[in-house]
Amino acid sequence: MRKSTLFISAMLTVFLMATLFGVISAYQNIMATNQAVVVTPAELSVQEPAATAVPTIAAPMVISPEQATAIAVELLGDSNVYSVEVVDYEGVAAYLVTFSAGDLVYISSTGEVLAVTKLEPVVMVVPAGNRNDSGEKPNRDQQQQEDDGDDDDHDGDEHEDGDD
Repeated sequence: MRKSTLFISAMLTVFLMATLFGVISAYQNIMATNQAVVVTPAELSVQEPAATAVPTIAAPMVISPEQATAIAVELLGDSNVYSVEVVDYEGVAAYLVTFSAGDLVYISSTGEVLAVTKLEPVVMVVPAGNRNDSGEKPNRDQQQQEDDGDDDDHDGDEHEDGDD
């Protein structure tokens, strides 16, 4: 091997070892400070909070995703479930059960059906055939002129690499 390759390899090894040493020592310092800061419950002092506005806390999910799926399947009679996820529906945490057919069912955390919607398919129409810039089909004379002026035909010519 060349000397430059060995030098680069040695420098990378030294760099990785120094980085690994730094990470390990930082981890050990964090663990040492966490053990030193352990506080017993008797040392804690409890203060009554002043009357302030209570922030809204999201209600915990009472039913499981499987239960929400079962409710949606029973409602629609379709067992082809595509996905289940937790979403924010009008400010409330809810399960969104998506079916393969495009149906969407929103189930609350308590098991109530909030909404049933359907995804609308997106249809794209692509014009087929040979059309000019204005979208009209060219007449035969224009098409013949375009075909005659086409220099892309090789007509038996060899390719650049010499293979046929």
